[in-house]
Amino acid sequence: MVGIPGKSKACRDCKRRRVKCDLTLPSCIRCIKAGIACKGYEQAMLWVNSTPDHPNVTAVSVITDAQLHRQQQHSPSSEWVRLVHQLRDQLSQPGYDTSYFRSQALRILQGIYLPRPRITACDENGDPTPSSWIRAVCQMKALSSALDHSLLAFCAVQVRLSGDSCLSQDETGQVYNHALSKLIEDLDSRQPRSSDEMLAAIVALSTCELFVFPTDSSWSAHAQGISELLRNRGVPEQATANWRSLCVRLCIICVIQGLGQRRSLGLEPDRWRRLIGPSGADDSFVRMMHIVVDVPSMLQEAHAILSSGNNPLAASQHSARLAQKFEELDTWRQLRQRRVAPDPLYWTVMSRMDNPADEGYADKLFPFALMFSSMGSAIQWVFCSTVMLHVVEAALLLEALEFTTPNRTGTISSPPSDNISMLAEADGLARMLCQSIEFCYRNDNGLFGPQATCSTQWTLRRYFRRRGLVRELEWCRRIKDVKGPASRCGIDLMQFGPDW
Repeated sequence: MVGIPGKSKACRDCKRRRVKCDLTLPSCIRCIKAGIACKGYEQAMLWVNSTPDHPNVTAVSVITDAQLHRQQQHSPSSEWVRLVHQLRDQLSQPGYDTSYFRSQALRILQGIYLPRPRITACDENGDPTPSSWIRAVCQMKALSSALDHSLLAFCAVQVRLSGDSCLSQDETGQVYNHALSKLIEDLDSRQPRSSDEMLAAIVALSTCELFVFPTDSSWSAHAQGISELLRNRGVPEQATANWRSLCVRLCIICVIQGLGQRRSLGLEPDRWRRLIGPSGADDSFVRMMHIVVDVPSMLQEAHAILSSGNNPLAASQHSARLAQKFEELDTWRQLRQRRVAPDPLYWTVMSRMDNPADEGYADKLFPFALMFSSMGSAIQWVFCSTVMLHVVEAALLLEALEFTTPNRTGTISSPPSDNISMLAEADGLARMLCQSIEFCYRNDNGLFGPQATCSTQWTLRRYFRRRGLVRELEWCRRIKDVKGPASRCGIDLMQFGPDW
């Protein structure tokens, strides 16, 4: 016998806290609910059976075989695969338990998709955050085949990307296609009682697609569908926290699409503000969303002025409006910084990530990386700064129109002397966004971390191409090939909008 008879099988953290462990693999539920990164279980008791047929069995050989078996059978990836198959089996049974199904989906997403320690469902003041839609969707009670199949597809994609998983891309593609067909069936049936679940299914599928498709054609269709479903929907007098969390995610989807296409939103900005609800504190994420919903239409107008190329006065006036919007967003960032004071929102450290684009150069392009107080703080700062880069880029192009007549693809190269500071601000913002990538790609930030940089990476590639900064552009193109300790590599993300 190897081990100590009667020794507790509880995980290390439950032993330390002297609480009852539920023995769930790979992480016990009690630890997950407590927001603790479960450190796992100790070696169980083993028996050494040396027989005439197997005379060479020793304690060392038994322990070695047991460790290999445990890695194969109880590794996180194999446990997640088992849960995905369990979810799929539940969907094949009539009258399955909807609440249990969604709680199991949430368990997978908490283990793979969300950062550790997990981002809180809401801000300190109760406002939604970029990640709170996960819990909101999984806590829905009404029956919806489209929603449950969409959650299954999202979970399957996350498990496939989590590491050593036996799920293939073809398998997850089939699950996704089946979920999409279920959503189309529900949309065609137009059942009013299922509208919230339809919207939730769209959110799950569109987020799933960020890891599946190279371009945003499907994302555009989802943004249009969201607008159609919400256009004739009444604004609730007292919206629940779950509805607000779902609505914030719906708005993010449409805003990202509007930024990429330089096109106004399908719904008026004021209607989005009413749907999302009161902004609350001046530094809340909802307050920032209230500010950014105007930006896509402002970029559409800027693009129209640039395309005409013969109205310097309109260019100057609209550039001033963009500069004002930039200041609003910068003020929000400063307020966000004050919330965490005296601790810093972010700080610089030596970069540990190796980008293949740096090969052949004496030094790294970005030798320092930004570290954040949490992934929750990082994603809000990154999203706001990405929108700011869109705004300042458009303002620079409009200012240049006063002195030159650029072609339709214009470049940002030699602004007037009074706009040099604006260009320096834009370059600095772009560099800081590049420096934030390393933190987002850390293993403990889950797959939510890389996803949070999806539209940012496209924005950076577009900006550096217009600036003619070849090395920076190549660095951004090679982000998916980065290598670094405790970081996620090889993840392809969707590209938004045309590269003009």
